Formats: sequence, structure tokens, C-alpha cells
Amino acid sequence: MADFWLRIFLVRHGHVAYFDKENKPVNPKYASLSPQGVEQIRLLAESIKDISFENVYSSTMPRSIQTAEILTQYQPSKEVIAVDTIREIKSGRLRDVPADKAQTELKEAYLLQTNQLQHFLQGENWEAFSRRVIEWFEQVIVSDSSRQNILISSHDVVNRIIINWMFDNHLADIYTQEQDYGCLNILDIHVKNNRIFRKRIKLQNFTIYNPFKTELFNSAMDDVYNMYVNNNGFKE
Repeated sequence: MADFWLRIFLVRHGHVAYFDKENKPVNPKYASLSPQGVEQIRLLAESIKDISFENVYSSTMPRSIQTAEILTQYQPSKEVIAVDTIREIKSGRLRDVPADKAQTELKEAYLLQTNQLQHFLQGENWEAFSRRVIEWFEQVIVSDSSRQNILISSHDVVNRIIINWMFDNHLADIYTQEQDYGCLNILDIHVKNNRIFRKRIKLQNFTIYNPFKTELFNSAMDDVYNMYVNNNGFKE
């Protein structure tokens, strides 16, 4: 009879420059870690170097793979399994967001339930995105048969959806579940008879490079909204 706890180390990738030197949006599909992001993850890797991971997952996006590779540098034989299912949610084009809806669709994008948003920035459907992430996550959990540590290098919105799942909040607002660059979450999940029995959060949004969040006031979409406003909606 299978009866054990899994410990999930859920990490958001390090800092990425989503806008170029001319303040134009960079295609997030190809964005990689900035030097600042590499250093953020290097510090985290140093702190968890003595933890042995039975499985390591990333998305198929470069920034997620880079993060996983840095985090496992002290376990060079550990394979990083890149999974497309946990790629970040896909947005539409920022220039297509009407100015009169920018506050709701950009700055308040994570208030999906409050604002009754069906899509993220006129892109991927929230329900379909949540389903693909959680179905994969649950399958990973119940497919294991013994106590172990699992590392997942993922993304802002993916992590928020998983943390909401820990609270049994399906398609609820994810605004509260902050995920700063390079943050670590530790999730314990009790599996019994191939079923998820209990869940608990041991650590959330911990940034080893800035543990007291000094000057970390903005959320991800605050920065996107500010760039949109300062650049006339990227319409020029």
C-alpha cells in the first residue's frame, strides 16, 4: 500500500529582460536569463546543493531550462526533463490591447475571477491553461511510488496556478500568489493508494538573493503595464 510524502521544490526562473534596449517587447518564447537572473539562480543553487532530487523538470522555454541546469550543477548526472505542458501561458500582442482596457487586462490580469477574464491578454484561455498545468502536475505526483524530492523549474503564472491548486482554488484570482524572479516554493504532498491525500505549503516565494523583499514592490504585470503606458501602447 503506497503511503508517502512528496516534496516539490517549485522554482520560478531567474530575471529575464522582456523588453529590449528600445523598450520593445521581446518574444517571451525565446527570452533567456539576464546576468542578474543567472546570479539569482546561482545563489539558490548554492543553498540547495546538498539536496538530492530524484526527478528534475523544466518547461521547454530557454529561461526555464537554463534555471534547471544551474540548479542541478552540483548534480551533473541528473537529467533535466523538459516538458512543454508547463510552458508559460501565452499572451496576445500587447499592441492589440485597447488603451481603455489596459488597466483591467494588463495591470489586473491576474484578477481573472474578479474581472471575469476568459483569456490572458487576449491570448490563451485561462481554463484551458489551468487544465494543462494541473493535469500534468497531478500525473507527476501520483506516478511516483515512494518518498522523494522533485525539482520543477517553471514560470510565474504556472507557479501561481499550482499554488492556488494547493489551496483548492480552481480558476480563482492568482494575484495574491506572488512569484518573484528566482523564488523558491516548497510543497509537501501526501500520496496514499495512488491518490492525493493531503497538501501543505512549507515555503512560498522565498528569494534567497533578497529575503526581506527590499524594493520588490511590483508584481510582474505592474512592470508590463508601466512599459505599455510609457511606450504609448507599443503602437508606434
